[in-house]
Amino acid sequence: MRKIMLLVLALVILMGLTTTVAFAQDPERGKVVWTEEAFCQRCHGEMGEGVWGKPLAGDELTVEEWIAQVRSPRNRMPTFSEAQVSDDMIRDMYAYLTSLPAPTQTGFQDAGLAADAHPGQVLVVEKRCVACHTTTGPIGPFTSRNEMPTAEAVIAQLRNPKNRMPSFRENQVSNEEAAIIAEFLATQFTPQALPQSGSATAPYTMALPFLLGALLLAAGLGARQLKNRL
Repeated sequence: MRKIMLLVLALVILMGLTTTVAFAQDPERGKVVWTEEAFCQRCHGEMGEGVWGKPLAGDELTVEEWIAQVRSPRNRMPTFSEAQVSDDMIRDMYAYLTSLPAPTQTGFQDAGLAADAHPGQVLVVEKRCVACHTTTGPIGPFTSRNEMPTAEAVIAQLRNPKNRMPSFRENQVSNEEAAIIAEFLATQFTPQALPQSGSATAPYTMALPFLLGALLLAAGLGARQLKNRL
C-alpha cells in the first residue's frame, strides 16, 4: 500500500511539473509578440496604455480570462483564431503586460473627424477599424487591386477575413453598417484607367506582340543562314 501511495504521489508531482512547463509564461517573449508580431498594441497601445481599446498594462484579469476574451470577445473587440494568435502567445503577452504599471491616465484617442464626416468614416472610427486602417479605412487593398469597394466585398472580409485580420460578428458590424463603410470607401476610390484605343500608349501596347514576333522570326532566319554556311 505504501508503495502504491508513493507511486501516486510521484505521478501527481510529475503531472504538476509538466503542467507548469506547458503553461510557463515568458514576459520577454511576450514583449516581442506584443510589439512586433500581434496587432493587439494597435488598439491597446504600445505599452498597454489604451488607445482605441481598454488599457491592459497592470491588468487584474486572469490569463484564462484573457484567452476567453480573445476567442469569444465581448463588446467591440474582433475575434482572433488560434492560428492568428495562439494561447501561448496570449500567455506570454499577459506576462509582459501585467508586469507593467497601470497607466495613470486613460482615454480613447480622438480621431479628429470633421463635423460633417461621412457616416461611413464615423463607423470606421466607432468600430475601431481606424486602429489598423487609419481614418481613411481599408481603401488601400481595393486601390492596389483596382477594385471598386462594394458592400459584398466589405462584408466578406469582415466575416471571413483574408490574411491576419480578425473577424467581426454581425452584432458588432452589421451588414447595413458594412454597406455604409463601403460607400465611404467608394468616395476615395479612383479607378486606374487601362490604355484605350486611340490613346498615346495604345499603339505601342498593341504593337508589342507583333514586334516580338518579328524579332523571333529574324533570329530564327539568322540562325538558319549561319547553319547553312557552316
